[in-house]
Amino acid sequence: MRKKVVSLLLAAAMTAALVGCGGSDSGSSTQDAGTADSAESTESSDSAESSDSADASGSGETAAASDYKGTIRFLNFKPEVSDAMQEIAKAYTEETGIDIQIETAASGQYESTLTARMDSSEAPAIFVVENATALSSWTDFCRDWSDTDLYASVKDKAYTLEADGKVCGLVYVLEGWGIIVNSEITDAYFASPNKSTEYTSLDELYTFDALKAVVEDMTALKDELGIKGVFGSTSLKQGDDWRYQTHLMNIPLYWEWGADVDINGAVPEFSFKNAENFKNILDLYLNNSVTEPNLVGTKTVDDSMAEFALGQCAMIQNGDWAWNTILNTDGKVVKDDKVRFIPITSGAAGEENMGLCVGGSQSFCINSQLPEEDQLAAIDFLTWLFSSETGKTMVAQKLQFVTPFTTMEGAEYTNPLFASENEISAAGKTAYSTTCNLIPNQTWKDDFGASLLLYAQGQKSWDDVVADAVAEWEVEREITNSTTGN
Repeated sequence: MRKKVVSLLLAAAMTAALVGCGGSDSGSSTQDAGTADSAESTESSDSAESSDSADASGSGETAAASDYKGTIRFLNFKPEVSDAMQEIAKAYTEETGIDIQIETAASGQYESTLTARMDSSEAPAIFVVENATALSSWTDFCRDWSDTDLYASVKDKAYTLEADGKVCGLVYVLEGWGIIVNSEITDAYFASPNKSTEYTSLDELYTFDALKAVVEDMTALKDELGIKGVFGSTSLKQGDDWRYQTHLMNIPLYWEWGADVDINGAVPEFSFKNAENFKNILDLYLNNSVTEPNLVGTKTVDDSMAEFALGQCAMIQNGDWAWNTILNTDGKVVKDDKVRFIPITSGAAGEENMGLCVGGSQSFCINSQLPEEDQLAAIDFLTWLFSSETGKTMVAQKLQFVTPFTTMEGAEYTNPLFASENEISAAGKTAYSTTCNLIPNQTWKDDFGASLLLYAQGQKSWDDVVADAVAEWEVEREITNSTTGN
């Protein structure tokens, strides 16, 4: 059953991505958003002396594991899987004897960390780009994937990044995000004789009006429900505000541009015509939370996920990647089978037909500026990760990645949020494509996040937040489109 769930989830992710790309399978990729799966790859070795492990995976292009004496360096994008990545590095070294060093960049600091490392003697052989815009800075550093078995195993070429006539990146994780719910708490609310709404199920919360009514009534009953707030902390500390300046922003961008916008094309004009909808859901988070609005600048994503895991709140906006954090929280009380998703709603017309935000997130690139043996060793590692039995198990159960690689078929997943994603998709709900890929750059995100914090603290009006977001968008849009040639 878990295999079927992941397969259907992948299909939903591909549908959302292709809608966002105008139905193309031309090799453009979705980024920055979406679902989780695992992938398998069979990369090979050009070396005539390919190792037994390379032969076992069907490779013929990669450097022999037994011959490589250097160190594979990998700059990881995702802080939430940093511990799992260290376990993977250890397992690979134990199986092959090859040293691999996996460094994880701090949240919100990937680009600056990557730039610093590329200018050092310890440049990574494996690095990550977030989307087509980010790729423009690193095209000259990307080895072409097109003659590799890993590329051949990608289920749809929508999950690749192309530039300068080469395949520069392979999407390695498909993700979904929305509002994560502890249904044990919401079930207690729906059964309460003291509730003031007529709602009886999470399945009814597909409009903002319904969500708002239930959340505000739950706040009134929070002592009865045994929670400190309905939502976990709205983490607006710099570097921890990505759930709002990027992921929540995906909703108004989708409604402004529509489903057919090319999420890998030029950055469009932006008027923030759905600003009031964004404010609706942000205010609901802020005013029904474990933490008072004026204190959210001190809160991190880890703080809010701990609040959810410890049963201090009933809901939290995040994605399926957050399951690892929930699962590994000391003192966790939330039950695995009570964790599920509902979509983010904001009051937009037609939202009752919508599901989660879904798409491909981040692409692996191989550093073409390193010696060939280092490049091939890096490809060998990724091949092992997505095709060996050890690697596949760790991808599925440690990283919790749903991937677009055929080699991962048959892997067993344990993330309960995958089943919830499948239920929403099976109900006929349309996934939001990852329009947040078209946010011009990190500068805009950081400045918008800072504005949201000032708003939450009562130091900036909402009208000023909107005006500044629109004005800065135009400036950063011109810079980004000029840089990428759009």
